[in-house]
Amino acid sequence: MSVRQQNSMAAVLSMLMQVIIWVAVVAGIIAFLLIGAGLIGSLNGGAVKVPGMETYVEDVKPGQFVAGLAGLVVFAPGIIYVCMQLKAILSTLAEGDPFVPENGPRLTRIAVAIGAVELARYVTVILLNAFVDLGSDQPVRLSINLAAWAAVVALFILAQVFREGSRLREEEKMTI
Repeated sequence: MSVRQQNSMAAVLSMLMQVIIWVAVVAGIIAFLLIGAGLIGSLNGGAVKVPGMETYVEDVKPGQFVAGLAGLVVFAPGIIYVCMQLKAILSTLAEGDPFVPENGPRLTRIAVAIGAVELARYVTVILLNAFVDLGSDQPVRLSINLAAWAAVVALFILAQVFREGSRLREEEKMTI
């Protein structure tokens, strides 16, 4: 029977992932407040005055703020969720046992989250072009991110590898 060794690099990466999660949450909240204030200012004729803050918006259409908010709402939760799943995987690696049964489904959830963010991005672009005046003759371009879809496929494959690895480990533990 082997003794598990803790992986210090994985522990550092796990802590770094926690920092990234908090930075993403704080940055998302700040961006939401700033873009929201800009949208209100744009709808209000160019200025918003609230206690402790004044916002002036010149030559920016409300649709541009709506597009910014839509992008933030699509990407921020996905990034935070993926980072949380990665942190959980790194925690098992830091403990010295990455081939636990929970990591296969975590990789699958990451793949689904990335795919969902991409699909939400497509829907957002279509809705923005259909319903929002962005103040430009050019529509928002819909682009397909092949790297993201390749990552989705790779993560589904890795999830299967982890499932099989943990299954084989459990079988090995049962043999005498």
